[in-house]
Formats: sequence, C-alpha cells, structure tokens
Amino acid sequence: MTIEKGKKIQSVYNIVRIIILLTLLFFMGAELAKAQTFKLSGILRGKYEYQPELSASRFEVRNARLAASGKLLSRSEYKMEIDLCDESEIKMKDAWVRLLPYKTLRLTVGQQRMPFSIDAHRNPSAQYFANRSFIAKQVGDMRDVGFQLGYDFIDADQRKVLSVDAGIFNGSNLNNQKTAWFKSPGYSARIQYFPVTGLAIIPSIQHQQIADGEASYTSYDFGSYYESKGWHIEAEFLHKVFAANAFDDCNAVNAMIIYKQKFRNEEGFFEGMSYLGRYDYMQDHSSGKSGFETESLQLKMTDAERHRMTLGLTFSVRNKFFPTDIRLNYEKYWYPNGGAKESEQDKLVCELMIKF
Repeated sequence: MTIEKGKKIQSVYNIVRIIILLTLLFFMGAELAKAQTFKLSGILRGKYEYQPELSASRFEVRNARLAASGKLLSRSEYKMEIDLCDESEIKMKDAWVRLLPYKTLRLTVGQQRMPFSIDAHRNPSAQYFANRSFIAKQVGDMRDVGFQLGYDFIDADQRKVLSVDAGIFNGSNLNNQKTAWFKSPGYSARIQYFPVTGLAIIPSIQHQQIADGEASYTSYDFGSYYESKGWHIEAEFLHKVFAANAFDDCNAVNAMIIYKQKFRNEEGFFEGMSYLGRYDYMQDHSSGKSGFETESLQLKMTDAERHRMTLGLTFSVRNKFFPTDIRLNYEKYWYPNGGAKESEQDKLVCELMIKF
C-alpha cells in the first residue's frame, strides 16, 4: 500500500470518527438539556448624587451585573457573575462550581464571597439602601478563591432551622491566583440560626491575608434580624483584630429598620413603597491596599473614623418581569477626627435599580 493511499484511508477514518463523536455529543447534549436548568439574571443601578458641602453633583452607573447560573442533574450547580461597571471597572465577581452529593450538603470550589457577616454577604440586588454600609463596603467585604462546605438543617415542617457554611481560601483576595501558594490559608465561617419564623441569629468569623501577605487580620461578627408584617429590623457588630499590631483594632456597627408598604390600588404605577432608616459607624480602618507607613510596621490608614445616619424612601414600580425600584436617600456624616473623602460626605442620592 502506497503512502498516498494510506493517508487517504487515515483521512476517511478521521472523518468517520468525527461524525460518530458529533453524533454522540448531539444525543448526550439533548439529554443533558432536559436535565439542566439555566438562568440568566442581572442588575443595573444608575444614580445621581448631590453633595451640599461641595455644591456639586455627579451621575454614576454603580453596577451593571450579568450572571449565569443553573443546575445539572440535581447534583451540581454553577454560577458565573461579572460586573461591567463596578466603580467604572470590569470585574469578575463569582465563578464557581458546586456539588450536591447528599441532601443539603454543598461543596463549592472557585471564586466566591467568603461566608461572613449579614450585610457584607448581600448581593447588590438584595441591598436596601443606595450605598452599602461601612461593614459591607470597607470593613467586611471580601471575595476570594477557595473551597467552601455548607449544610442546611431542616425540621419536620421543612423549615430551615440552621445553616452552616465554612471554607478555606488562598488568602490573596483574587489578584494573585497563579502564584497564590499558601502555607497559612484564609478561612471564614458563618452560622445562621432561625429559632422561630422571621428571626435570624448570625455569628461569623473571617481570617485573611492583606498587604501582599505581609499582614493579616481576624474579624468577629455577630448580627441578627427580624422580619414580620412588612418590618425588617437588623443590627450587626464587627470587631477586627490585626495581627502583630499592624493596625489598631477596628469596631464597626450597622443597624437598620425598614417598613415595606403594599398599595391596594392594583392599577397604579407604583405597587408599594418602603420607609428606611440606618445608622452605621466604623473606627479608623486599614484595608492593607496602601501598604505600610515609611520605616514602620504600621499599615497606612485607608478609612477615617466616622458616623453616618441614612434616611430614605424606596418606590417599587409595578413591573412583573423586571423588578424596578426608585430610591431616595439622604446621608449625614460625622467625622470625629476629620479625614473625610470627597465621595463620602453629606449627600442626597437618587437611584434607579432594575433587576431581571
């Protein structure tokens, strides 16, 4: 048999293999499509802010998130979420896969929010105010790449009584995955206890490396909320300890009360409104992103001590498929020792948020 003839036979053989493979993939894909669920969701938040002290205004697209999530054969889940405008940057938020091997047991690997806090764990679509609390934005906000285990305890009435989540993480906060070899991982754990319907008690702990691994902290958080007849009452306290006295301990508080009112008129433009009040506080804080003071083992301060009171109204637009909220917030700041940043002073905020 000549070399040329052998090549022709090999080509035909390869074509037949490709046809067989494509046929198998077609039928497998058809079966998987029957078992798989796919959900595309997102949130778009545009807002206007006015600062009386500066006599200045600005418009901002705060979030433009898209997420794809779903289940496969009831034994695995996945989620991919990206924000096209997170403070004017494109950022990957979630990218994880999950196995569901037994009842409510969850095994998750990938980029995810560390299980910690109440308000810091909320997706923007679940937030009540136009701007996040100090705990959610400065002191407790943390995503990382790692492994997380979770389990829900369900009673005889199929009510979730206890939810436990814990995980270990690179400790490098997303930016250094390729070289993020660790000897001491970051870790985080959160317990959600629901003793009665509407009441949640949530303690949590978090440990993470900062300043390129040259410093670390451990945070302890205790919070609780109660929901009933349109009311949502929530309080949370966080205590953050920096290792080797790299920075003074930081305490933070977040407390809010919300009342949601449904309108009886079923034909109006608005289907309801919410009345909101929040007080939050944080001491001097360092994120570790600015490094250390010159010739010192002390981290640079990134956020000055402050108090804030927020009052607001949220109008819910009647929209069956795309929930839409109009938020009006006024924020009043107090800085005991000065150090206010340009964007974190007294302000009036008007936000339009659409979810799908």
